[in-house]
Amino acid sequence: MTGIDPVAQKLLYSIMQFNKGKWRQHKPSGRNHNEIMVLACLLHGSHPGERMDWRDNPPDFENHLNQEHPGLKVSEISALMRVKSPTITPVIRGLEDEGLVERTMDPEDRRAVRITITDAGRAIIRAAHEERMTTFNRLVEHLGEEDSLQLAALLSKVYTFFDTQLSGQNEASEDPNATAGQDHQPDAQENQANTQDNEIPEQGAAKQGDDTP
Repeated sequence: MTGIDPVAQKLLYSIMQFNKGKWRQHKPSGRNHNEIMVLACLLHGSHPGERMDWRDNPPDFENHLNQEHPGLKVSEISALMRVKSPTITPVIRGLEDEGLVERTMDPEDRRAVRITITDAGRAIIRAAHEERMTTFNRLVEHLGEEDSLQLAALLSKVYTFFDTQLSGQNEASEDPNATAGQDHQPDAQENQANTQDNEIPEQGAAKQGDDTP
């Protein structure tokens, strides 16, 4: 058993305490985490956490995605959020019921459905962004600019470390000889994702209230 490093233990407890913070329970503009993330992915066409150029290229809530943008499939949204499609399907239905997103047919595949954000959805994500920026502006005032920049750099390193480590563990857990010489067979999750993309979410479904990704 690996010896307990007091520095590592202190770091672990700090991250655990951070994850328990009340700030995670806050709902900007009254929206839960999954709703905000779906709207943000639709607005940017990518996961908002991967937009590292916001300082020089802030989000454009009005015209970032023009009318020619085809939107995203359910499977594409779930991939960006790193969750399974059934997790966000009720979220999308709830947002659609409120007129924050809409469904369109894929111009290249009439069997597939794409989700696009509406003007009302843009207004929600804009308000949520402004609310969060107000909070983080206060945090910068509390920490000071130098410590804030250092914290941002350290958090980016932490994210990269865990993301790389988990990716390596997942690759190592796969048997490279398991599918050798065999034709690719779609697994259950892949089939489910394809089904979600080809289905039009039903109207009137209950709004998703679970804030857990």
